[in-house]
Amino acid sequence: MIRFDIIKNKPSKIFLRDVGLQLNKFLEICDKVKEYIEEERNKNSLKRRGIKSSYLSIEDKLLVTFYYLRHYITFIKLGEMFGISESYAYKIYKKFLDILIKVLKMPDPKELINADIEMIGIDVTEQEIERPKKKQKEYYSGKKNVIQ
Repeated sequence: MIRFDIIKNKPSKIFLRDVGLQLNKFLEICDKVKEYIEEERNKNSLKRRGIKSSYLSIEDKLLVTFYYLRHYITFIKLGEMFGISESYAYKIYKKFLDILIKVLKMPDPKELINADIEMIGIDVTEQEIERPKKKQKEYYSGKKNVIQ
């Protein structure tokens, strides 16, 4: 199982490759996330109620989020890596992604729709599609020839 206490002691190149951030940047973001969570709990007293989850620390939950963003693995595999269920891995990812957007002051995807964007980069490379050898006329008109 992956835990922050274990992975923080690994060499910095391995941490960077696994998480996508250097350890000091990860800790800075973690401090901002902790401050944000504490502010939200102080604003709304209802968020202080209930049993507190002590299974994963905030560092571990942030690590779940960054692992998913870095590797795009399935949530079932992510859950296995951290010793949690698939649905809990998704809940952690979704919650902490929203917190990261607020803490790091990233634009909301809905704001990008109305934004005045000057340039967009899109990958538009074409790939050949295999055509059937028999009865090709039913599927392909032959009007677009492939230059090789």
